[in-house]
Order: sequence, then C-alpha cells, then structure tokens
Amino acid sequence: MLKNDETIVAIATPSGYGAIAVIRISGNNSMKIIKKIFCSFSKKKIEKNSIQLGYIKEKNQLIDKVLIFLFKKPKSYTGEDIVEISCHGSIYIQNKLLSIILDQGARLANPGEFTLRAFINGKIDLCQAESILDIVNSETFFSHKFAINQIRGNLSILIRKLSKKIINLLSLIEFELDFSEENCNFINYLELKKMLYNIIKKLKTLIRSFKIGNALKNGISVSIIGCPNVGKSTLFNKLLKYERSIVSNIAGTTRNYIEDSLIINGIKFRFIDTAGINNNTKDYIEKLGIKKTYNKINKSDLILYVFDDLNEKFIFKEVKSLQEKYPKKKIFIIINKYDLIKKKIKPINYKKIFKISAKYGYGVNNLLSEITFFSKKMTSLKERTLVITQTRHYESFKKAIFYLYKVKKNLYSISPEFLSIDIRTALDYLGKVTGEVTNEDILSNIFSKFCIGK
Repeated sequence: MLKNDETIVAIATPSGYGAIAVIRISGNNSMKIIKKIFCSFSKKKIEKNSIQLGYIKEKNQLIDKVLIFLFKKPKSYTGEDIVEISCHGSIYIQNKLLSIILDQGARLANPGEFTLRAFINGKIDLCQAESILDIVNSETFFSHKFAINQIRGNLSILIRKLSKKIINLLSLIEFELDFSEENCNFINYLELKKMLYNIIKKLKTLIRSFKIGNALKNGISVSIIGCPNVGKSTLFNKLLKYERSIVSNIAGTTRNYIEDSLIINGIKFRFIDTAGINNNTKDYIEKLGIKKTYNKINKSDLILYVFDDLNEKFIFKEVKSLQEKYPKKKIFIIINKYDLIKKKIKPINYKKIFKISAKYGYGVNNLLSEITFFSKKMTSLKERTLVITQTRHYESFKKAIFYLYKVKKNLYSISPEFLSIDIRTALDYLGKVTGEVTNEDILSNIFSKFCIGK
C-alpha cells in the first residue's frame, strides 16, 4: 500500500441505486485518461481546477452525461492529479465507467488508498487521516465534534508542541554528554524535573480524556441485569421504544445478550439486555449466558440492576456484592412490576431506588431522565478541552509517559546517556500518533478500515 506511481480508481459513493454516483481517479495519468474518454460540451481544452459538463463515450457509444471535477496536484485531496466524475446512479453506468477507466490503464484502489496517498504526500498527518474515518462514521453531535477538531489538526498541534519540549529536554541531556569527559556539569536538574512534570501533566490530561471520548464516540454502555424473569427485556424494549427483545413468562428466555443503540440529546447510548443471573443453574448454555453478562458488566459505564420485589435484605446483599466486585461502576436499582406490589416501599440507604412498571411505562421516563443526567456528569467537558478517541493514541501516550517517568525517577542516579535513550523512546511514541514514526503494518491496519474510494 506504500507510495507508487500507479493511477487508481474507485466508486466513492455507496453501492446501489441513487440519483448520482461519484467515481474518483487519482495519479499521474488521471488527466490523460479523462481526455481520452470525455467530450466536453464547451469544446474547450480540459483545464486544471475546473468543473466541466459533457459526455463519456466508449468508441462511438454514449455512456452517460456527466460532470467532471478536475484538481491539479498539489492542490488536491491526495496531492496528486485527481478527477472526480459525477454520473447518474445506475449500477450499470457506474460499473461501465469503472470498466472503461480500468481499460485505460488505471487499477482498482485498495480500501483507504486515496487517504493513504494524502498522508504519504504530506497533505495530512496520521491523526487527521483517522479523523476522516471518524467523520464518515459519526452518528452524533459529539462524535462529529471530536472528528472535526482532529481533522483541523488540534491534536497534532499539541503533539508537536510536546515533542518540541521533549527535544529541548533531549538537547540539554546530550549537551551534557558532549562535555562528559571534561567533568563539567551543565544540566540544571531542577529545571529538567520541572520540564518533565509539565510534559507528563499534559499527556495525563489527554489519557484521562480517552474514557469520555471513547464513550461519546462509541456510545455510553448501559447493561440491564438481574435475576431471570424480573422484566429486563421488557424494560429494554420500553427504553428503545420498540420490540427488540423476545419477552415471555418463561425464566431464562434471554440466553445471550442483545444490544441496540439510542441517541438522546446528541449522545449515543448502547443498551444491553443480558441473560438473567441464576447462580444455581446447572444448564451449560445458561451458564455461558451468565458469563457473558458479567463480561458486559465489566465493560459497562452504567448498570441498571432490576428487581421485581421489595425484599430489602436481598436487594442490599446483591447490590453490595456487585459493587464490591466492580467498585468503580455506577449502579441504578430498579424495582420493576411496581404496579403489582401492594406494600409501600421502604427506603434503602445504600442507593436511590427507581420504581417502575416497564410493561405499562410507569416511571420509565423518569429513569431515562436520570440516565441522561448521569451521562452529562460523566461526559462533562470544558469547551476547549481536547479529547482523544482512538485506542492507538491512548496506548502511545501511556507508553510515552512510562518512559518519561523512568527519566524522572532516574534523573539523579544514572548517566545522561541512558536518560537520552528513554527520552528518544518517549519521543518516538508521540511520533507514532501523528505518523512521523510509523511502519507499513501500522498503515495497513489503519487504512484497511476505510471504504474503497476514500
């Protein structure tokens, strides 16, 4: 997938019927190919950076009336000559035009190859390339906002500033190395320690933002758990406002988790209906379902623990046990089938209780409001806060911090030569985020996620 001189082509719009389709060509022969197959209405020569209306023909056969957009390098998306053909959305026309262009010497593009070429030709860095995929896949206000911030280069700018500070740090260390034989000490260790502290502090802020960024990008995970037949699936359906899960009076109907999404006030929620927790079961399949329930609890941001009676001691025991197992998890206690419970509810000091009837919708709107309020607290951000959403960035920043901590810890105890090695390693991990330090495997993994034509 690395740089080559071949001219590539792909259909850039989704497959299927539509009013129009766009076919994109990039490479040195783009202009030559379009001159051979396109006949302009204006009869003028095809000019760079222009839009022209005309016909595409194969020999003497008219294929379609099209608009072509011409972008001359380096002022194009890929940094190469680009032609974009806007044709009618007929599947036959799309495939025929693609076939004609391939016959002229172009080859079919790999997934993400247009954006890869933009990266290789210095039009964007790797952060911006990933944000292009994020903006294509964005479903909510926040996922779109984060992608726009990255495509503008906000994260890249910060990384370059931090890299510059680390280079300054490295320069001071290596300056000491140059004069090591003369027994001269030029390093102000207190100043170095202060520089390290400030760099690590910035990186820690980025790392902390990942939990929020990941939740807002992929959705806040809400697991609905409880014993069999307490009404988990009914509540799941009521929250989604359609019959997604099968509901029956038979305990253990849900053997595997079912997941679906809902967007509320620009925030995506992923609600998960789990298998009922029955620790006394001997059924192998049911045990597998319960194991998956606990896996989902572990990955959830919020847990809705559903009960269908008012056995305060049992509720207290179960919730306390779960909280001890997952101390950082937020748990809402839900008393379902409240319309069937005649005795008055006694307050349980451990947690706030939500009284609902999932079947008839009583109390569900109040529960949804509390879930939304929880999400706002969880994802509260200052306007100018920079947020990371990529696991790759998160891991690179963690490793950079690890090596900077090593430098800070050993600042007074080991020679500048070894400090220099750790500083360079930290710098390399920052470079991996923007693509200044990379390899073909990393690029292949990132760009293979793109659709063909992007």
